[in-house]
Amino acid sequence: ALIIVVVVPLLILFLSWIMKKVSILFKQVQARLDGVNSVMRENLMGMRLIKAFLRGAHEVQRFTKASRQLMERTQTALRVTELTMPGILLVMNLSIMAILWFGTVELQAGNASEGEVVAILNYATRMIHAMSAISMVIMNLSRARASADRAKEVLNTEVDLVDTEDSNSSLQIKAGHIRFRNVSFRYPDKDTPVLTNVSFEAKAGETVSIMGATGSGKTSLFQLIPRLYDTEEGTIEIDGIDIRKLKLDHLRRQIGYVPQEALLFTGTVKENIAWGKEDATMEQIIEAAKHAQIHETIQKLPKQYDTVLGQRGVNLSGGQKQRLSIARALVRKPKILLFDDSTSALDVKTEANLLQALKNYSCTLLMITQKISSTRSSDQILLLEDGEVSALGTHEELLVESELYKQIYESQQRKEAEQHVEGLR
Repeated sequence: ALIIVVVVPLLILFLSWIMKKVSILFKQVQARLDGVNSVMRENLMGMRLIKAFLRGAHEVQRFTKASRQLMERTQTALRVTELTMPGILLVMNLSIMAILWFGTVELQAGNASEGEVVAILNYATRMIHAMSAISMVIMNLSRARASADRAKEVLNTEVDLVDTEDSNSSLQIKAGHIRFRNVSFRYPDKDTPVLTNVSFEAKAGETVSIMGATGSGKTSLFQLIPRLYDTEEGTIEIDGIDIRKLKLDHLRRQIGYVPQEALLFTGTVKENIAWGKEDATMEQIIEAAKHAQIHETIQKLPKQYDTVLGQRGVNLSGGQKQRLSIARALVRKPKILLFDDSTSALDVKTEANLLQALKNYSCTLLMITQKISSTRSSDQILLLEDGEVSALGTHEELLVESELYKQIYESQQRKEAEQHVEGLR
């Protein structure tokens, strides 16, 4: 009995230590598995680019390295797991041998009976089976715990952008008048501000073009309007209402957002356009497609609006994907349209027809662009430089007042002239 009383608590302590150890090891396994999945995802998404740059061998090395790290960490975790049960059995069997030896001595001395020895052996054997089962359960629990912890990281992540206490469902967007008041913003965990003291106004129905170099904060400015992020300082108002007082659902339903990278989903052309408005009728889908200058292209597809698109719209050109994304935004008939450089793949004629068609919509249009052809007809042009407003005015005003805008204009004029001459040749 003394042997059992000593051995069993020690084994329980050992199992507790093993459980913690194995849990840590399997967390590391999950992290390595994430690394392998990340490399695979990047390779699948960038397959054409990898082929074009002949980087196949390099990517194979990356995958091999990530896989080897996963293999090594998995081997370590499984080695510890698989050695646990044999270790417990070894200790328990040594305990039985000790009991047999002690029982034999006691029997010969006449201090114990055969029944007592058999009873103790029976208890010890039952404990061996129990400890073996417990160790198996503990190992599985340790692995499950590691997986559960990984899932918990996502499930327990708090949503940082929610309706505020001041939000009111009675407040509605009716015109789409946008005003930025001394807005400053930096991304979470970043020290450098992206936008600094930005102030401008876009009246209802106006078209405002936003220009600036890469990294000047144009896309960040756009993401503040539907509250994908909140401002650090200053306020953004729509129709004179601080957007933090608007219900998020209502705010975002009145915004048509066309991102810089056109993102389409596996499904039909009709389903991709209707993604912007679930209850859109076929007439509304066709109308949006016509205004987005994509209707004629759709008519030439094998099954027209019922043509199935590949993943991310791989069977369409860049310009076609952009126009479908625009149609998806237009079908909502929002009060505010945000175009994040979403006409970059369109030729001048198609872009002009699109901008003309947008006049059929009673909305405020904010458009990030690098093309002077797009800014000519804008009511205002906002020039951003290092996150600050460098200049604000019409095309004619900026040609006089902004040296940077004048340089952009002259550069594009020269380029167009060179292309025209090259075409004549």
